[in-house]
Amino acid sequence: MSTSPIKPRHNSLAIAIVVVGVAVQLFRILQVEAPTGETPFFSANDRSRWCTIAALAIDGTYQIDKVIELRDPKTKRRTWYTIDLVRHRGQDGELHYYSSKPPLLPTLYTGVYLAVRSATGATLMKHTFFVAKIMLIIVNLIPLVLLWLIMARKATREHESDVWSVVILSLFISFGTFLSTFCNTLNNHLPGAIAAGVSLWCLDRIFQAEQRRWYWFALCGLATSFTAANELPALSWVVIVGGLLLLIDWRRTLLAYLPALLPVAIAFFVTNYIAHGVLRPAYAHRDLGSKVFELKIKPGTKLDAVNVEELIAAANTHSIAISPQAIIRPARRANVFELWDESKQQRLGLRLDQPNTVGIYTWDDWYDYPNSYWIGDRKKGVDRGEPNRLVYAFHCLIGHHGIFSLTPFWLLAVVGAFTALRRSKRPLLSDPQFGLTAAIIATTVVCVGFYLARPLEDRNYGGVSSGLRWVFWMTPLWFWLACDAMKFTKRFAVRRLIEIALIVSIVSANCPWSNPWVAPWIMQWWQSAGWISY
Repeated sequence: MSTSPIKPRHNSLAIAIVVVGVAVQLFRILQVEAPTGETPFFSANDRSRWCTIAALAIDGTYQIDKVIELRDPKTKRRTWYTIDLVRHRGQDGELHYYSSKPPLLPTLYTGVYLAVRSATGATLMKHTFFVAKIMLIIVNLIPLVLLWLIMARKATREHESDVWSVVILSLFISFGTFLSTFCNTLNNHLPGAIAAGVSLWCLDRIFQAEQRRWYWFALCGLATSFTAANELPALSWVVIVGGLLLLIDWRRTLLAYLPALLPVAIAFFVTNYIAHGVLRPAYAHRDLGSKVFELKIKPGTKLDAVNVEELIAAANTHSIAISPQAIIRPARRANVFELWDESKQQRLGLRLDQPNTVGIYTWDDWYDYPNSYWIGDRKKGVDRGEPNRLVYAFHCLIGHHGIFSLTPFWLLAVVGAFTALRRSKRPLLSDPQFGLTAAIIATTVVCVGFYLARPLEDRNYGGVSSGLRWVFWMTPLWFWLACDAMKFTKRFAVRRLIEIALIVSIVSANCPWSNPWVAPWIMQWWQSAGWISY
């Protein structure tokens, strides 16, 4: 890393671009309004989090049954309803609806809302637009600006003699990424990216021997753990960074970095347990639970023809209270049925394990409830999943949701990774840039590979979204590599290509100006041309 003084002109240009970016995003937030005009919420995804905030602040519960039934006084529409919810038994023994999102982030945002309510007297129910806009400024815009400043600082330090590179990089980070696109809606990707950026900043400080203080290790631990709390695959970043720090300074890693992981991890699991009574996140409950007992039947007997009275008697012998009114009905999963007892709000799963044996399981498919969007033919468009893995990989990388087709500026990150690895002769300890580059590459491979390897129901490009939102959190990591690559772009033709890539990236990020929860512009173009049907 360069440590020479930054030229004031370069620094001023970068800050000026960031200031313009702040003004643009502030204007977007002040315009926040759902397509129907009734709320400041854009999609089921952000409504899911707003529902939790409202339920916590009003009733002190994570159960959102009341909130999702709220209707607009004029249109009578359920304007808070969301498909991103699950249903399971609460501590009272009754079935309740909950957001499918991990509760840690909405819990933190509830604290922000209570502070806003206390300071202004405005409530989320009566002053929905005002409160939502204030909160978006606090939890989205202000942290995003801090990230922009960190990245702009990186650009000015690395390119102190090249004003063109500083301008290009500052324009890109302020206008060309999907982080700005999602600044006007509640989501987990923005805080995940900001935390990842803070961890990079800490690593930058640590790589300078004179700055190797314990608090940088501790802050790095907090940042990486918060990244993982928002993006599950970012656990790889936690591990990889930990391994990198062990090689640099194992004492401070063990005494500062590792302990700093605990607060966020504890908060994540504690809030989840308070909300759902279990440690596993809600989105992980999508199938049968543990087997309770087995019931012998005649070979060839269908599950819906199993003797209910015999099944109830067997359940009672295993201390599971089932009333005589229980019925057997099809479940969401193929070849699975459920024993449903409405009077006791009890559900058991039935599956044919052997031709003459029915396995009876605890019910753990929280996405299976009346009128659930996630049942078979109810899902629409990309939510149905892409059957062909190669086609899915194509569209995730260079197709209608492509990382490189929507944001071609990321090709510079590839160049940066290649040049950093190629230049280094003595890795890691003598060349920290090599270690950081290797860490970013490894994390990218793990995370992108994780999503490409998902089962059919998860191969949906992140649902209806203007980009492949699952990789947005890696924006600071890839920017770090792109920044390094700019050192090798002195030729006239190369710089013109980079400017074109910048323009395309800015267009992609700003096409969904009024609503980030829409299909990417490439996908909309291909749909209108009839090239794709979903």
